[in-house]
Amino acid sequence: MPRWFDLQWLTAAMDALSTRQLAFFCSAILVGVTWFGIIFFKPFIRRLLRSQPGANDLVNFASAGFSLFYGLLLGLLSFATFGNVSSVEASVDREASNIAALYRLVGSYPEPLQSELQYLLRDYTKYVIDKDWPAHRQGKIYNGGDLRLQVIEEKIISLMPASHAQELLQEQSIKTFGEIRDARFQRLTGVNTAIPGVLWYVVFIGAVINILLIWMLDMRFSLHLVLGGIVSFFLGVMIFLIAAMDRPLQGSVSVSANAYKVMFKHAMQWDDAQ
Repeated sequence: MPRWFDLQWLTAAMDALSTRQLAFFCSAILVGVTWFGIIFFKPFIRRLLRSQPGANDLVNFASAGFSLFYGLLLGLLSFATFGNVSSVEASVDREASNIAALYRLVGSYPEPLQSELQYLLRDYTKYVIDKDWPAHRQGKIYNGGDLRLQVIEEKIISLMPASHAQELLQEQSIKTFGEIRDARFQRLTGVNTAIPGVLWYVVFIGAVINILLIWMLDMRFSLHLVLGGIVSFFLGVMIFLIAAMDRPLQGSVSVSANAYKVMFKHAMQWDDAQ
């Protein structure tokens, strides 16, 4: 298989581009190929279709049916990738907010357990920001976060309630901790979430067919360049949109760790500075 059609190679190449560069690359490639075919291949295609009366009508008929199904595919893929990004972002926000909630809850624990738990929660948050996120960008998952959560869970359970208030406090802490663990699991599943490779092949094949149909149209040369460029440009934008939002924690438009940074700054940093 040619290297340019290897999805892993293409994925690595896209990761090396910024969002603007990826948008320009997707649109420029399709517009360039379209114009190249109109300039160099159109004379040969016109000779093949010269004996066919109403060739433009036939091309438009084929293009209408193709555009319906191909447009539907691109629309569904755009919706799916946006849903993946939204789901991972929601789990990130939920984890960060529950960490802050647990941090406030353990502030009512007796010493020295209170200080130990707050230190462990600050340490876990820093680990997510400094270690987990760079690893996620590379498609990796580290075990350090799970190990830290195990220690936090053991500390929470180790409290021996001396009153009904402490018993309720421990129950709420365990519940909030469970929500943190669930949100973390959903975040980790987003590391390798991506559109199946077979769908990308269909997208690429559809783009080639779309360009071929543009080449087959018979119209004035300058108008052909303008209309072909507009259609190809928008097709490139759609493919860019899907490619950018694919892989919510690795793509060029990926979920950031800002929720943890904001939470740490407003809920923990003052204590961390002491």
